[in-house]
Parts: sequence; structure tokens; C-alpha cells
Amino acid sequence: MIKKYLLFSVLMTTLTNAQNITAGNNVGDTGQTELIYQDETVNYKTVRAADGYEWLQQNLGSKQIATTINDEAAYGDYFQWGRWDDGHQLKNSETSEDYPTPNNPLGLEKGNPLFFINGGSPWSSNYDGWFANPNQDDSWNAKNIAEITANNGMDPCKAIGETWEIPTEADWTNLMEKEKINPKDDSDSRNGITRAFESNLKIVGAGARKDNSFAFVGQRAYIWTKSASANPNFYRYVYLSGAIAGFGGDAKSHGYTVRCVNKSSNLTITDQQLNKNKIYAVVQNDVLKIVSGSKIKNLKLYNTNGQLILSSFNDNINISKLNHGIYFAIILSNDDSTTTLKFIKK
Repeated sequence: MIKKYLLFSVLMTTLTNAQNITAGNNVGDTGQTELIYQDETVNYKTVRAADGYEWLQQNLGSKQIATTINDEAAYGDYFQWGRWDDGHQLKNSETSEDYPTPNNPLGLEKGNPLFFINGGSPWSSNYDGWFANPNQDDSWNAKNIAEITANNGMDPCKAIGETWEIPTEADWTNLMEKEKINPKDDSDSRNGITRAFESNLKIVGAGARKDNSFAFVGQRAYIWTKSASANPNFYRYVYLSGAIAGFGGDAKSHGYTVRCVNKSSNLTITDQQLNKNKIYAVVQNDVLKIVSGSKIKNLKLYNTNGQLILSSFNDNINISKLNHGIYFAIILSNDDSTTTLKFIKK
């Protein structure tokens, strides 16, 4: 039996609230969005990035878009993984070695302004720092306090609106390819953090907060994704420095910056473009095949947590060992265009 899964395409709409202006259709077009942050109404700039989605052009908690890599007003706040805007993320928040009970998002109740420190090394089997759980089954997707569970923290991007979210590793991979941040072009002499700053996202070197101190402020960017690492108690972050542009994994207790993406606000696609770029997936005998008018350079499958599950340098891939559920296929064509398809393994 052959099943066909069509590409989900979403048309861009302009928000009616005068304080919310959706970024235009052209890459680099900017907009703005209003939210409540630290009990105050603030307005953040947004941008249409090269991946077609609308992203915040500044970090959560920042006062402005970065004007330089070491622009202190653009650093924003330092969130621990799985936590939200409850005051813990502020640069001057108090620290504590007394973790909530239980030591997960439920233990925070409506929020806790303390920044939890220590707990040992996440490489250790007896690591017991903030939100320690070696099963790697935690998420950061709750829309509000009522949706928080022992394994699911509230996404601070939901303060902007329900369609906004913390990006997955897959989202960042696609974005950095499109914005030419990573992989580095051989002809590009700029280093990683410079390419990121000069991209449409204006990424700043905010550094990181680790226990009682801050590290590499003004030099490097550490930005949380909501994706789990393969190593127990490690979750993935974007890492940008003078030498490196890519990803790392670390304990949830570290304070890293947060960017938000609105994937419901995609570039408007005309009917002519849809016919030209029509692409879909066919599943037959446990093989996922991509049907496209262009040659496929590579194919990567991610789960809903943003973890890379399978990859192929062909237009097909065996999915017989995948569990039932929702997956995303990211397809890189020969012309370096990227398409994301959502499909269900039944």
C-alpha cells in the first residue's frame, strides 16, 4: 500500500494588534511583537530569516537588537533548561543549592526566582542537579502553568503567543545553513560568532551563567534548544565562538540565552511556486521516498524533540525500525534549498 504525505504550507498573516507586526515576506524584513515579560509590557523586534520563518531578532530579556558582538544591552537573560520567566533568569538573581521538591518543573509550582547551582558533574551517574533525569524524556513545550508536568517545563516563548516556541536543534541546523552561519563557506573568512552576528538574527556573544559565575561574556553565544542529547542529563545548545559554529550538550542547570521562532508564520508561497517546488513523501514497504523535481542531496529524519534519528544521502530511507509517531524529514536539494515535511509512522 502506498501512502502519500503532502507538504504542510502555511500562509503568512498580519496580526491585527497594532503592537504586533508580522515580518514581511522578504528575507530580512522586520516586524515587532508585544509580550508581558517580568510583569511589564515590552516590544521585541522580529525578522524574516533565510529559512522562511519569523524569529526574534533579539534574546529574551534584552533591551535591544545587538549593535556589536559584545553589546551588553543585547545579552538578555540566562535561562535554566525547562524554566520560564519567573525571575531566576535575571543576571542578579540569587542562587541556591536547595532544589525544589520534586526536583523538576512541578516543584517550581507557579515559579521560583532562585537560580539552582551545583549538583555535581552531569557526566557522573549520581548527578543530581536541577531537573536531573538520565532518561532523556523531558520536554520544554508547556503553554502555561496548567500544562507543566514532572517531565515538561513551560516554554518562555509562549509569553509572545501560542505559535511561538523555543527552537529544536533541527530548526537551528536549518536556519544556520540558510543564513550561512554553519557550515562555513570556504570563501568566507569570518569566524563563527561574526557570521552569526552579521546574519539576520544579529546573534550576540552573551556568554553563559554557570553556578555562581559567568563565562565568555562578550565573546561566545550559548543558546538553548529544546532537544535532548544522546548523553544522559545533557540537553543541546547552539555554540558560537571565534573558532566554532555548531552545537554542544550540557546540564539543564546552566544558564543560557533563549531565542524564539514562529513557525506558523512562513513565507507566502504562490500557486506557481507550489507547482514548481511540489515535493512529497511516499511510504512503501517501510521505505520513505522523497518525490521531487530536483535531485536530493541529503535527507534527515528528526523526532518531535528535534533529535536526529536517521540520515541518508539518497532520496529514500528505511524507516522499519522507527516507532509509531510523528517525524519531520528535512530534505536538502541539489540547489541547496531545504524543505521540511511532516509525516506519521503508523
